[in-house]
Amino acid sequence: MDVFIGNLPAEARLLEIQDLLGGLSVHTRFERRMGRDCFDKDYHFFIVFTSSDSEGRALIKALNGKIFDGCRITAREFIKRADCNASARDWDRRERRFNRATSE
Repeated sequence: MDVFIGNLPAEARLLEIQDLLGGLSVHTRFERRMGRDCFDKDYHFFIVFTSSDSEGRALIKALNGKIFDGCRITAREFIKRADCNASARDWDRRERRFNRATSE
């Protein structure tokens, strides 16, 4: 499972993210993405490629909602979106974002 870890300050480092996990042993590959999107908005997030779905769910449970450097971390399954300049892709009907007020 690929896990999105977002709402991070721009200066967040991978070692600091790993420290948040505490004793959770996760064998993963990380990818850091940052830059500016087509709407000229900054973004900074990590994608964690876990070896199993259960490992991914454990990672989401461990990180989602934790406070990191004054920011509440968002952790969820990563769903690839088309780039701003890419051709539109068919929507597979999976929601990418949700409203916390109406989904809980």
